[in-house]
Amino acid sequence: MPELFIPPAKNTFPAYGIWLYKEKSPAIKRVKKESAPSAHGDRHWDSSYLLMDYFTHNPLKKKSRVLDVGCGWGPTSIYLANQGHKVTGLDIDDQVFGFLQLQADLNNVEVKTRQGAMDSLKKTDLTKFDVIVGGDICFWPELTDEWFSLLKRAANAGVKKLVLADPGRQPFLDLVDKCERWDNELLTWYCLEPKRFTGSLLLVELNS
Repeated sequence: MPELFIPPAKNTFPAYGIWLYKEKSPAIKRVKKESAPSAHGDRHWDSSYLLMDYFTHNPLKKKSRVLDVGCGWGPTSIYLANQGHKVTGLDIDDQVFGFLQLQADLNNVEVKTRQGAMDSLKKTDLTKFDVIVGGDICFWPELTDEWFSLLKRAANAGVKKLVLADPGRQPFLDLVDKCERWDNELLTWYCLEPKRFTGSLLLVELNS
């Protein structure tokens, strides 16, 4: 018989060892009264679960320093913090951080936050991280070049790895082509929690 997990609060659901609030939950509705995300930070995005599944099967080194780009409500950040990593969530929209903090508190983890676009991260900022992750964050054509520019700075700063998840949009695929200067791999991946979802993962070894 499978182990029975008791939800820590009403209107929550489990995913890869953490708990997240359903969008209909009163807790989320309370945050929505105070915050109005304007840059797609209005839900949990499925690519986050691809990242969770990938890192469940391919764990990072202990206490890795992780930057979650376009963190949104923070599911990936919270999952990695729950695994013992030091996580910073970056988002261009500071209105998402109330949702992230709500769910970090639910899981008793700490996630640092930083408001800003990718181009706000200088080489000196990136020296603080070992790994960069992101989910559903390469959806506009201009983001392809922004990501590539970020990765060049990250490589110079000593960041070791990128793991980027996406449903397979063209800007994401264009970024895959641009990453040929580094060891990289494009994977088709699926997750089963909290539902089945299939997408793509880009793995880039910036510094082996």
